[in-house]
Amino acid sequence: MLDLQKNGTPPLRGDDGTIRADFVAQVATAIEAADVPALRQLVDDLHESDLGALLEALEADQRPRLVELLGIDFDFTALTEVDDTVRDEILEDMPQEDRAEVLDQLPADERQALTRSLDYPEDSAARHMQTEFIAVPPGWNVGQAIDYMRETAEQPERFYELYVVDDAGRFLGAVPLDRLSRSKRPVPIADLMEAERRRVRADQDQEEVARLFQRYDLVAAPVVDADERLVGVITFDDIADVIVEVAEEDIKALGGVTRAEELSDSVWSIARG
Repeated sequence: MLDLQKNGTPPLRGDDGTIRADFVAQVATAIEAADVPALRQLVDDLHESDLGALLEALEADQRPRLVELLGIDFDFTALTEVDDTVRDEILEDMPQEDRAEVLDQLPADERQALTRSLDYPEDSAARHMQTEFIAVPPGWNVGQAIDYMRETAEQPERFYELYVVDDAGRFLGAVPLDRLSRSKRPVPIADLMEAERRRVRADQDQEEVARLFQRYDLVAAPVVDADERLVGVITFDDIADVIVEVAEEDIKALGGVTRAEELSDSVWSIARG
C-alpha cells in the first residue's frame, strides 16, 4: 500500500531515493489541465532540491508552464538546483517579461551568470556550459589549491580538472585532478598546468563543440569569451545529447539521408529526397 504525504499526495521519492514516476505523472496531468490548486497541493511543501528534481523529471515543455502556473507561489530558489541547461531552457521558453521577473528572484551571482549565458545564441556552447568551476591563480602551489577546494562551499557537483586564470580572469591552462592528487603540496600549480589545453568559445556552434569532444575524446572543456576570460565549463554530460544528434546526422549522410528523413523511411521517399 502506498503511504501518502500529510497533504494526501503520493510521496515524491521512492525507497531508492529516486523521484517516483507516478508523482511526476500526477504533476504533469495537473499542468496539462492548468489545475493550479492541484499543483499547489502537490508541490507547495517540497524542498527546493526536490522541486528542482521534479523540474528535471518533467518534459521540457511542461517545466516553464509549471513556473508560470504557480507564479509567485513557485519557489524560485529551485532553479539554482537544476542543471544549467535545463534552467536555460525553462527561461528560454518564457515571455521576456516573465523571464525578467524570474531572474529578479534569483541570487545576484546566479542571476548574472544566467543572464550572461542567455545573451549567447540558442545553439551556442554557452547554452550548454556550467558556470560553476574551480579556478586558481598561477602563483599558487598544490597545497593551496587543495585547501581551497576543501574550503569552498559552492563548487561543481562533478569536475575533472581545475583551471588557472590570471588577475583578469583570462584562461591560462588546466590541471587534471589526477595529476594534482599525485603531486606534493609545495609543487607550483604553474609546473602542472597544461597551457595548450583545448578550449571552446562561448559563441561557438554546439555541433562544432560536439565534434571536438568526439574527435579528441574530451571529458570536459573550458569555455572562454572573446577576451579569453574563463566563463564556464562543458562536460561530456552537458553536450551528450548534441553528440548523439551529430552522430545520427553523420550516419544519415553516409546513407544519403537528409536531416528531415529517417533511415527507416521507405526507399522511394529517400530517393525523392
